[in-house]
Amino acid sequence: MGFILSCSTIPSRIEYLIKIIPMMKIRYKFFVINICSSYRRFGEFKIPKSLLLLCKKDKRIVFQFVDDYGPICKYIGGFQFLKKKKLENDKLIIIDDDTFYHPDLFYELMDHKTKDNITTGSGFNYDENRNYKIVNGDTEMVEGYGGISFDYKQCSEFIMWYCKFYKCINDFHSENDVERYLCASFLGDDFIISNIYKNKYAIKDGRRYINPQGYGFTSDALHKNNSFGSNMGSYLYLHENIKILNTFKNKYNVNKEINESSVL
Repeated sequence: MGFILSCSTIPSRIEYLIKIIPMMKIRYKFFVINICSSYRRFGEFKIPKSLLLLCKKDKRIVFQFVDDYGPICKYIGGFQFLKKKKLENDKLIIIDDDTFYHPDLFYELMDHKTKDNITTGSGFNYDENRNYKIVNGDTEMVEGYGGISFDYKQCSEFIMWYCKFYKCINDFHSENDVERYLCASFLGDDFIISNIYKNKYAIKDGRRYINPQGYGFTSDALHKNNSFGSNMGSYLYLHENIKILNTFKNKYNVNKEINESSVL
């Protein structure tokens, strides 16, 4: 049993990512870089020669094109890769493209992984005022920058279905309630993952294995998004309007029941 790392990236960060990957001496089976031919927020993407050379030098490093569903692409692309390669006995660990990781993080994520939970190196709960409260052990929220580990069979069909609606976003500053909720979901993948997976575990002091890089604090960073002001702003909007997400869940379940009954 091993693990596959999966990240998504954007045009302004690809060269940084190419430089940082070889510096992380991690014994992954594959490092999957998910890229989009065209980004909703950043425009067209052209594959740099440096990426091709990196993949040629280390066959474990691969890139694949995915549709632009925002940062959740690391989740979608990671599971797609696992299924394509039939890596049923391996773990998927999604990570960020602007962070240097110590190898011990991934082994601890796997050590605390059960068939029923997902694990992270960075978890937090909300206090009574919806403020950020770091926790170890059972956690309300998991954070992608701390790594999130899944089993092969833990791919959420709902997330795969729900993110398709992100194509309906025409304006990231729309005042339409549903479009605005989809926009917040597009930007707030950690909230959606945390909402869907009920059993979540944050390893003790996982942040000591995580070193965010300077280029992750520029204007293209999610925590500086100008639609909701910050990651926490996106999460607050998603929480306050949770009935919209629940409506999508109900629609998904009804469609699933109809499809299953039609087969019978």
